[in-house]
Amino acid sequence: MRVAFSAARAAECTGGRETVCTIGNFDGVHLGHESLILRTVTRARELGLPSLLITFEPHPAQVLSTREVPGLSSRIQRLERFALLGVDLALLLPFTREFAARSAQEFCRQVLAETLHVRQLVLGYDFCMGSDQAGAEELVGFGREFGFDVSCVSPVMYEGAPVSSSRIRRAVESGYLEHARAMLGRPYAVRGEIVHGAGRGGPLLGFATANMDVRGLVMPPPAVYATSTAMASFPALDENGCTEVEPPFTEPLMPSMTSFGHNPTFGEGSLTLETHILDFRDDIYGRHMELLFLGKLRDEMKFSGPEALIAQLDADREARRMFQPEGEAV
Repeated sequence: MRVAFSAARAAECTGGRETVCTIGNFDGVHLGHESLILRTVTRARELGLPSLLITFEPHPAQVLSTREVPGLSSRIQRLERFALLGVDLALLLPFTREFAARSAQEFCRQVLAETLHVRQLVLGYDFCMGSDQAGAEELVGFGREFGFDVSCVSPVMYEGAPVSSSRIRRAVESGYLEHARAMLGRPYAVRGEIVHGAGRGGPLLGFATANMDVRGLVMPPPAVYATSTAMASFPALDENGCTEVEPPFTEPLMPSMTSFGHNPTFGEGSLTLETHILDFRDDIYGRHMELLFLGKLRDEMKFSGPEALIAQLDADREARRMFQPEGEAV
């Protein structure tokens, strides 16, 4: 898959050919997104044309909202899913207030028709575009005006309602990881850099941990979780041109258990994420890793001292061994 950061560069990537295109935020790349992307890829292959996916950075809500909106996925996680689903070209457009002020008609004419030569536009059932928030009916009309067809994909349903990023965000934040997994089609995962922590895990407790920076990401409630961990890479992206990216971006999964909480036994208040990878001793500071949440082992607890905490960690480790998802190294 190729990645471009401007419409002009995307047009260069396709050699000026017509494209079959879809547009969206795709936060989390859930089952509804996958249905939309697969329809786009399939139609492009039927027509012998490149499939083009347009998305935005940062998420529009982070620009237009006064409150912080944590993400369900990083840029690299989204790109990996796009590539795995067979997308030929991903266009990551910078989202600014100036960009948001553009009307749907202007975007359809200047970007979709004149620059990207879109032949067919495949949209989600609830997609709206532009400062005027044009919906499907208006976009069909713009398509006729500028020479491309527009079709909409029906929602993917879960428990009587459409799968959506906002539903998954609420499920993760409430600790309903099984519901998040059902709507994502895979365990909820976060990816970030391994940073130095307090240094207690190995020397004091005998449980070496990897601390990860997860600022800006959706997180479940404080607790101890059964997780799987993979070392991750970040492919270099040239934001002045088109970049080739090919998954996988992660190494094999390893069984782990993760504490996300306030370290009450040691009297600390800030939230930290600490992961103990079972039967693993390598030095991985400065690397990136991906963490998959499989289920909750127990609530966060305050212990009388290190000895009581170590006994509980031993019990946690044995409980974690009952989780063995497909693809995890043993």
